[in-house]
Amino acid sequence: MTLRSPISINNRQTMLDLQRTKERLSVTQRELSSGKRINDPSDDPTGAALVVDFQTSIGANESFMKQIDGALSFLQGAESALGSITNDLTRLLEIGQQAISGTNAGTPRANLAQEVDSIRSNFVSIANTQEQGKYLFSGTATLTQPFSGPAAGPITYAGNLGIHTVDVSANTTVNTNIPGSTVFFGAGGQGSATDLFQQVTDLRDGLRTNNAALIQTAYNNLKAILPSLTTAQTDLGGREAGIISLKEDISNFNLTLQGIQNTVDSTDYPDAITRFSGDQTAQQVTLSSLAKVGKTNLFDFLG
Repeated sequence: MTLRSPISINNRQTMLDLQRTKERLSVTQRELSSGKRINDPSDDPTGAALVVDFQTSIGANESFMKQIDGALSFLQGAESALGSITNDLTRLLEIGQQAISGTNAGTPRANLAQEVDSIRSNFVSIANTQEQGKYLFSGTATLTQPFSGPAAGPITYAGNLGIHTVDVSANTTVNTNIPGSTVFFGAGGQGSATDLFQQVTDLRDGLRTNNAALIQTAYNNLKAILPSLTTAQTDLGGREAGIISLKEDISNFNLTLQGIQNTVDSTDYPDAITRFSGDQTAQQVTLSSLAKVGKTNLFDFLG
């Protein structure tokens, strides 16, 4: 008769249980230290796939918000530039009105001409405004200075009529510029009655030469140009407001996505601590059991 001890069989099973417990402890400990329930795809393949989808969507939205910030810098720069020009144009109309009234004939008109010439130079400078090293009013030729010309001659345009567009969401684009020739030369084009630079030049020259007819014509044309500049400024402001609102919506949506992702990915600390404590207890019991088995021999089973 052969005596067979169940001790070795039990030991193998106990060691397997101990190994599984250690593995669970390691996973739970990593959850607690990282704050994430899913540290490897194998922890939860379905949950891991969801997390990847959430991260992809959040990353795409963050890219759109950066695009919006870039678009805003150009729109705000252009709007501010037009705001400065409309303010100065209001002053030009005041000067023209003074000159037309006849109270500033002769030398006073010459003095006013100096102020007009200074405003003309400022207009050219503003029309050549840059943002992030790019000209705002050059169309899509953003590295080309758009406006230049001699003090006594016409101001010419070196940009193009291109419109720069930026994707600010998966389905939305925004135009971030107004070509300089459109806004400053107007519908009539360079040298016409809608050419801001030409009319300012005419007003200056009329004041210098005491030419009442030229002053009147320039004044009338400048007065007609003002609404179109105001409209362009308002248009830029409307684009700004639209994408600022869009950015807020995207930011809020990302917060929602992040919250949902956290419910899938983040560690449930009360649950993890309970599991960790339970596995620690199980490990201690198993080790204690193994210690007792180690002291048992064949004679303990003999009567």
